[in-house]
Amino acid sequence: MFQRLKNTLSALFAGTSGQPGPRFVVHRRYQLNTPFPQYDGRRPFRILAYLEKRGLLRKGMLRRPRPATITQLELAHDREYLRSMELPGALRPILAVDLSPKDQDKFLCFQRMVCGGTLRAARIAQRRQDVAVNLGGGFHHARRSHGAGFCVFNDVAIAINALRAKGHHFPILVIDLDLHDGDGTRSIFAQDPTVHTFSIHNRHLGETEAVASTSVALGADVDDTTYLAALEKHLPPVVEEFRPGMVFYLAGSDPSIDDKLGNWRITLDGLLSRDRRVMELIQGLPCVILPAGGYGPRAWRHGAAFLSWLLTGDSRLEIPLELELPVGHYRRLTRHMKTHPALLPEEESEAPSTGDDWGLSQDDVAPPGGGDTHFLGAFSRYGVELAVEEYGLMGRLHELGFKELRVALDLEDPLGHTLRVQTGGPRPLVVFETRLRIDKASLPDRSFLSIEWLLIQDARSSFEMNRPLLPGQKHPGLGLLRETTAVFIVLAERLDLDGLIFTPSHYHLAAMARPLGWCPDPEGEGRHRAVASLLEGMRPREATQVLESGGVWDDASGEVFRWRPNQVIIPVSRRMKEYFASAQFEEQVRAAMARHRLRRR
Repeated sequence: MFQRLKNTLSALFAGTSGQPGPRFVVHRRYQLNTPFPQYDGRRPFRILAYLEKRGLLRKGMLRRPRPATITQLELAHDREYLRSMELPGALRPILAVDLSPKDQDKFLCFQRMVCGGTLRAARIAQRRQDVAVNLGGGFHHARRSHGAGFCVFNDVAIAINALRAKGHHFPILVIDLDLHDGDGTRSIFAQDPTVHTFSIHNRHLGETEAVASTSVALGADVDDTTYLAALEKHLPPVVEEFRPGMVFYLAGSDPSIDDKLGNWRITLDGLLSRDRRVMELIQGLPCVILPAGGYGPRAWRHGAAFLSWLLTGDSRLEIPLELELPVGHYRRLTRHMKTHPALLPEEESEAPSTGDDWGLSQDDVAPPGGGDTHFLGAFSRYGVELAVEEYGLMGRLHELGFKELRVALDLEDPLGHTLRVQTGGPRPLVVFETRLRIDKASLPDRSFLSIEWLLIQDARSSFEMNRPLLPGQKHPGLGLLRETTAVFIVLAERLDLDGLIFTPSHYHLAAMARPLGWCPDPEGEGRHRAVASLLEGMRPREATQVLESGGVWDDASGEVFRWRPNQVIIPVSRRMKEYFASAQFEEQVRAAMARHRLRRR
């Protein structure tokens, strides 16, 4: 997917276009591997890949930036502060982690390139009197003499002062709708009446006094209604009274209920309503749009929907599997691994025949247990260990601080084969464990990779400061679920299976499988959609607690609605995808939804 995108983007960067509409600024150096599992370094390219797949990108729409020079950085930052960035450990107060000198230099180069992107977007927007989008940026916590919260350099302040240096002295409005306070930008322009810094956020992070500023703190657990009401109350008067000549819009995705670091509950529809209202209020003004905050594997979705709407007026999302999960990456790895015969399924492998075990047929248990020497009847022990290394699991676990890791396989259980990664030492900790089998019985003429058990945990601790444990968790997760699911999908492809199948034990696990996972039974799918519609806007943990405490009533049955686990399938084969896309299946699902009239108790 991303290789094809790279080839396409090369053509889109070339030439010019006289067509109206936004321009996009991006560079391959916007992708950065960081020690922060919540940060998706591919976010800009997932957005571009989505726009490209919808056919929305045209030749001349993309622009490459150059990294901001030291002289340009000095437009917003003290020279002594900039000099301090070359010292070892200079980024620790900003990132809360220590980086090696090499990684520190890479991080500074990344932020300088993104700052250069905002500079170029500002020049494009001003020259064309139109919208320009930098697919990185929004480093609004950086102040003149220090950085904070992942922000070393303030790209918005640099771009504004660069415009001033070119003689553009019109009023500039910064609309900051990141979840967090735009404290750094406000402090830099606190004495400048020509720059109005507008921020709606969860809490103030610094002094709010400024000659031209609006700072609104809404607290935690904000929903769509409260958020949009605050926007409508505060932003229109500012636009009307300040009369800006240009706007910088930080369209943060981190107010989303799905955000891994956020504490608000804004739906995707709420975010898009916000974006549409902002663009309506500033219609006709040159505008620079920046993605700002957004953390976790789904952060890119909002940007994709917003920019789709900006280009077409349609914000509906139809997300390919390759964008939701890094499947393409693992497909390429698998092709590369063809040079290692031990990693590939044996072309002609016939599992030894055994009698029934505990009343289970051979189709119920595949591969059969009892002396099997290959994982899932196809992969050697050496091949599995090599694949764990090749797919990067061991490397990711090492980055998370786990040492002396070893792989163990249990091929004796008739209910499935178990792969386990655990630490060494006298008291080993299991950090990854999964039990898999081939399921040929759940649907007629279909076969699946059945995930009987999956455990990915940080057994060193029992809680996270910013996220309580989910029901069923004893330890916090490690942020590897997306990568693991992608590997399972590639494994299913390699074994010529129709998809993945599993039975979520709690509602939040079923919700996390969306939009890729479907209940194959229309009745179960309809029940899930009815619940999801009722509990929309709640975090998965809270929704699970409501259901399990009897907090949902079904007027149709006249009793408390009880969540019942249903099988979920992530389709891989074409025929399985066609089954879920069929009009007959959708009609049956809608009929099942109508049989429930759910409400909160």
